[in-house]
Amino acid sequence: MKFIGTKRDGKLVYPPVIAEKKRRYWERVPDGAVVESSLKQPRKNKSHDQVEMIWGLLMGKAVIELDDRGYDTSFLYNLPDPTGIKIEEEDLCRFFYQVCPIYNEDGQRITLSKTDTKQASDFFEKVRSWMASQWQIDIPDPDPNWKAKKGASDVRRT
Repeated sequence: MKFIGTKRDGKLVYPPVIAEKKRRYWERVPDGAVVESSLKQPRKNKSHDQVEMIWGLLMGKAVIELDDRGYDTSFLYNLPDPTGIKIEEEDLCRFFYQVCPIYNEDGQRITLSKTDTKQASDFFEKVRSWMASQWQIDIPDPDPNWKAKKGASDVRRT
């Protein structure tokens, strides 16, 4: 069973309904039974805007840089001959899921859409470091005002 509470004045406090449910569950556990307990502070899921930022900034800049250098998909797959197929964001995403895999708490591989804010941030940093060290592509720190600037630039285009 999973019980969610809040820390108040140094103690774990459950809402009355949860506290009652927990008490009833505990009464049914026989004496001498082995019980597993864990504590975890849940992390907020990342927003769609954060995922857009990762794709837009990280993958977008990398695709442009690789294209400017004349690389095609043969570069990603280490093929001896050029394929003539442009590297797309989806290609890079699949590539980085292999190079910098993301795991959930159960050790299962997950994609960016299943991450929380910390996992997404860690993935972003690993990919940035990999790009810098292996491909000499510098991805700057995210601009916290990127969305406002994007909206302003969209308005100017119309």
